[in-house]
Amino acid sequence: MSGIAKYVLSKNGSVSGSDLIKNDVTDELEKLGAKIFNEHKESNVLNADAVVVTSAVSVDNPEVLEAKRRGVDVFDRSKVLGDIISLYKNSVAIAGCHGKTTATAMISEILIEGGKDPTVFIGGDYVGAKRFRLGNSDVAVAEACEYKKNLLDIDAKIAVVLNLDNDHMDCYNGMKEMTETFRKFTEKSLAVLNADDLYLDKLFNSATVTFGIDRPATYTAKSIKYNGRGYSFSLCKHYRPIARINLQVFGWHNVYNALAACAVADLLGVSTRAVKRALEGFCGVKRRNEYLGEKYGVQYFADYAHHPSEIAATLSAYRQTGQRFFVVFQPHTYSRTKFLMGEFVNAFKDVDSLIIYKTYAAREDFDVDGSAEKLYENLKKEGCDCNYVYDIENLNALLSSLKGYDKALVLGAGDIYEIFNDCVLKK
Repeated sequence: MSGIAKYVLSKNGSVSGSDLIKNDVTDELEKLGAKIFNEHKESNVLNADAVVVTSAVSVDNPEVLEAKRRGVDVFDRSKVLGDIISLYKNSVAIAGCHGKTTATAMISEILIEGGKDPTVFIGGDYVGAKRFRLGNSDVAVAEACEYKKNLLDIDAKIAVVLNLDNDHMDCYNGMKEMTETFRKFTEKSLAVLNADDLYLDKLFNSATVTFGIDRPATYTAKSIKYNGRGYSFSLCKHYRPIARINLQVFGWHNVYNALAACAVADLLGVSTRAVKRALEGFCGVKRRNEYLGEKYGVQYFADYAHHPSEIAATLSAYRQTGQRFFVVFQPHTYSRTKFLMGEFVNAFKDVDSLIIYKTYAAREDFDVDGSAEKLYENLKKEGCDCNYVYDIENLNALLSSLKGYDKALVLGAGDIYEIFNDCVLKK
C-alpha cells in the first residue's frame, strides 16, 4: 500500500490512509505529505475521491462501508497496481509462493546498476529502495502476490514465476487451481519460469525462458560453492559460462532468485558486468536473515519464513554453517498452520531447541486445531525439544535460560520481528 501511496504523492496527488499502528512506514508517508489515521472509522474517508484497500481489509470495515454508502469507488490494491504497471512499456512482475521480495529487489538493483532507472513496487525494505522507487524510464518492476489471485490484476510484459507451493489454500481449491491461476498470469506475457519446479513445467511453451540448477534451462548455475556467506556459481546461458557470481546473501534458494534476476536482466539488455556488480553488492532484504543484535551471548537473526518449505530451506542453510542455533517461531494464521500441520512438524522436529510463540492471527478467528499450542503438542509427540510461550515476559525468561548456542533464528511473518526489536533485544 505504501508504494502506491508514494506513487500518487510523486504525481502531486492527495493521499490519506489508515493503519492500526504507527510505524516507520506511516511516519515516512506523513513526511511526504500523506494524512495518516491510526484507527479505522467512517470520517477518515469523508474527503476521499477513491478508496484503495488491501486484501486483508474486510468487507465490513467501517471505511469501506462508508465509502460505498457515499458512492465513492473502492478499488483493490492489486487492481490499482496493475493499472499503474500498464503505463510502462517494459514491465516486469515477479510472482511465486516464496522469494518474491528478494528476487524483486535483486532485479531492481540490477536494473539500477545497468542504467535502466526503473520504477519499483516491492513488498519489503532493502538497501537501495524502501518499498517504492520512482524511476524516469519506461521500465517498471512489481512484486505480484498470489493471495486471492491478486496477481491476475497485473498484466506485465515479463512475468516471472519463482515456484509454486501449497500456500494460501484458504483461497485456492488445491494445487490444480493454483497452477491454473499462474498459467493465466503468464499466458499473455513472456514467461520466465523455474525449470526445477514440480508444477511449473505445465506452464511451459516454445517462448518460455527458464532458469534452474538441476534440469535443462536457458539460464543455469554450475559449479556452485559455499563462500562462507552465500553461494558462488558460474552463470551459464544455454550451457555456456558467461560470469562467475559471488552472492553475499544466505541460502541455496537465493541462487534461484539470482538466476531469475539474471534472466530478466538479459531480456532487458543489461550487461553481464552490471549484473555481476549488482548481485555481488546485494546485501539482502529486511527480515531475510537480518541481524538483529546480541543478547545472552547469542547473535539473533530474523527471517520472514512462515511456510514449511521456506522454513526447511532456511534451517538447511543455517546447518551448513556448523554453528549451534536455536529457533523461535511464530505461526502465521490458524488456517495455514492447520492445513500444513504435518509439514510444519517435519520441518521443525530435528531442531536442537525450538520456542513456539503464540499465533499471529492476522485476519482470522481462533481455531484450536491450527493454533500454536496444537503445533507444540504435535512436535512434543515427535520428541522435539520445544517450548510454547504466550507472552513476552515468559519469552524473555526462557531465552535467558538457553546456554551453549552461537545463534538464534527468529522465524515468522507476524509481529515477532517487532517483539524482538522493541521488547527483547532492547532490554
